[in-house]
Amino acid sequence: MSTNEEPGQPDPTLYIDRLQDDDAFCREAAAWSLGEIGDARAARPLAGLILREIQTVPHEEVVRAAAVAIARLGAVDALYALMRALCSFGRSDAVEEETVVEVVEALGEVGGPNAVREATERLVRETAGRPHAEGLAVVTRVLLARLGLCGDAAVATLKRLARGGPESIRPVAQHFYAAL
Repeated sequence: MSTNEEPGQPDPTLYIDRLQDDDAFCREAAAWSLGEIGDARAARPLAGLILREIQTVPHEEVVRAAAVAIARLGAVDALYALMRALCSFGRSDAVEEETVVEVVEALGEVGGPNAVREATERLVRETAGRPHAEGLAVVTRVLLARLGLCGDAAVATLKRLARGGPESIRPVAQHFYAAL
């Protein structure tokens, strides 16, 4: 994770430019490559890639590749993009669980337990009072499972949601809280 080019490492700018490609496979390959290179200059472009992907029907392979790369980089600059992706997936009619898992894992790797707790709180706020899409069930299940592993403050959030969270989230929160 360096901010300068390492001897023998490819220049990340070529791959950063490919994050804008029209072809989803190119964007995915570029994101994977940037995670492998490990250059911190890729953090913001990867976050931008996730934000662009969720504005349309996302190519989930691209989002997964970007999330894994962000986790490898430890890119704190990308926390907002990861949280926005989870909220967007929570409003969608369909999302692959594998994608949600990768985004939640990246969020936990980069931001720690507080980021997972904040993402949970944000998801609750943003989905309250809205029609519940299928994606919300997937995001809730993955996020609350991870929340249960994040220490006392996160467990307190899980307990609160189990006792008085939104009706769409409460049963899942109760399940994970009872399993602790």
